[in-house]
Amino acid sequence: MAENNRHRAEDYIKNLENSNRISEKAIRGAIHELGLFPGCSVLDIPCGIGNHSVWMAEGNDGIKITGADFAVEHLNYATKLAEEKGLSSQIVFEKSDINNLDYLENSFDFVWCSDGLWPGPVETGCLAEEPYEILAEMAGITKIGGTIALLFWSSQKLLPGYPLLESELNATLAANIPVTPETDPDLHYMRAPLWLKRIGLKNIKSRTFAADIRWSADDEDEKSVSGLLDMFWGRAHAEVSPESWSQYKSITDLNSENCIFNRPDYAGFLTYTMFTGEVVK
Repeated sequence: MAENNRHRAEDYIKNLENSNRISEKAIRGAIHELGLFPGCSVLDIPCGIGNHSVWMAEGNDGIKITGADFAVEHLNYATKLAEEKGLSSQIVFEKSDINNLDYLENSFDFVWCSDGLWPGPVETGCLAEEPYEILAEMAGITKIGGTIALLFWSSQKLLPGYPLLESELNATLAANIPVTPETDPDLHYMRAPLWLKRIGLKNIKSRTFAADIRWSADDEDEKSVSGLLDMFWGRAHAEVSPESWSQYKSITDLNSENCIFNRPDYAGFLTYTMFTGEVVK
């Protein structure tokens, strides 16, 4: 059992490495717009493997970042990453539960939560059925005038030239977990401005940031693109026609002559959308 858990943790870290590598440009764009200032304090929760905390610290001397996550494996990776980047004096990583934020009131100027607050059943990997209680706790530990920032992976175009196939794959339940036909529309992540409004935040804003995907056919690209495909559509085969699934496998098989990623003119993109609100008490 312990060995299986270790392998699952290692696989999840690899998925985070791949997704962070591809989404870096979009996330850095969001960080640039966040309004970090010298001496500010930031809570990054859940911080995952620490890339976002590191990107915040780079070029922002004097800010203090607390990266919090429930997974010890993530924290160990993040701590090593910060040490390698020479940023240990700015970032501290610690174990914390987003459902029980054990911080003093008015502790942070910014609370950053990226891909960590997808509402839905806990058994699907979500942290809560609804976001409001967690957001209220975030507001409590944020200073007056401080900012809560929610980020979500919001779209992607990965199969250029095959829009109908990509639309069919995107329409599957497997590609939209945790959303089901019964899900309250107000709990969709693009309704995050409503969530922030309901907990009393002001000056609510939203902005979307893009990261271009370029293919250079090196080992890291192969790992990243394969990881992306598996994350989005790896379990969609039961919901699409056999013909569509066969076409999908053919154009995404890195060893196939039909593989779109082996073409020198491949281009794709992904987007992240950031929602921010100002805390008033």
